[in-house]
Amino acid sequence: MMKSKPSLSVIVATYHRDENLTDTLRDLLAQDYPGYEIIVVDQDPVHDTVTHNLLHHWHQEGKIEWMRTSHPSLTAARNIGIKRAAGEIIVFVDDDVHIPDSGFLESHAEPFIDNSSIGASAGRVLVPGQEPRKVRHHIGWLGYSGAREPGFGSEFSAMAYSVRGCNMAFRRSAIYAVGGFDERYNHSAFREDTDISLRLRRLGYLIWFNHRACLYHLSASKGGTRDQSIAVDTDLILNDSRFALFNLLGLHRCLWLLRLYASRVIKAGLQQGGVFKRHQSFWHSYLGARKEQTSTTFPRSLS
Repeated sequence: MMKSKPSLSVIVATYHRDENLTDTLRDLLAQDYPGYEIIVVDQDPVHDTVTHNLLHHWHQEGKIEWMRTSHPSLTAARNIGIKRAAGEIIVFVDDDVHIPDSGFLESHAEPFIDNSSIGASAGRVLVPGQEPRKVRHHIGWLGYSGAREPGFGSEFSAMAYSVRGCNMAFRRSAIYAVGGFDERYNHSAFREDTDISLRLRRLGYLIWFNHRACLYHLSASKGGTRDQSIAVDTDLILNDSRFALFNLLGLHRCLWLLRLYASRVIKAGLQQGGVFKRHQSFWHSYLGARKEQTSTTFPRSLS
């Protein structure tokens, strides 16, 4: 007997990417999958006239659910979308992607139909003009210190260790079981996808890498809840430190932080300059993340 297809909710959190956003939404609206909804969590205070009118038109026609929020935060925006979503499977794509295949959502749904233990699915991510980064095994594995390439450009499907934020899907019950995304990850929210993956696996859920659920990540140079008041390296150091302190223990945590210092302070400093400034950023980030770890608990935003 053929299993019924689960209902899907697609969540797009957006910030300062008008043209990319509307192109992404056109690709989603062209999907063949029956019974899916598109939720746009919009963190922009204002859009250009063309984008605003188009979003308003699609919302009025019931093609998208257009939600507005005033505080830019990728993790918070995603949690807002989750609470609104009605689908059994929740798909996340960034606001700067191109989805060439109208069967993209169908491909994301299939693993969840076939295996009830799967809590999340990672789709294939390609970048225009670049060779895809591939691995033979261990999709999404970051090694013991976070130094490995996860291989989300690979050409086969297999069990995975983590998802990638620009193209991922979750079983609704699984994402509620872990309490959604940790909103302490801010600015670029780097490592928020690694964090939720680890929490899912610790509850016994499996993660599947599905190479047929493929998109192109355009990596727009602005937007995406970037905060121009904080340097990119400082942002990455801070969120990487959060991941280590919130999730890892003992030797594992030490190795993760040593790799972080070696790559973001020493290596980057020697190549690009500013070693002392990077050293200061590292310790400021580490101490800030440590204070968050000891003074706050994971905010279960979906409870």
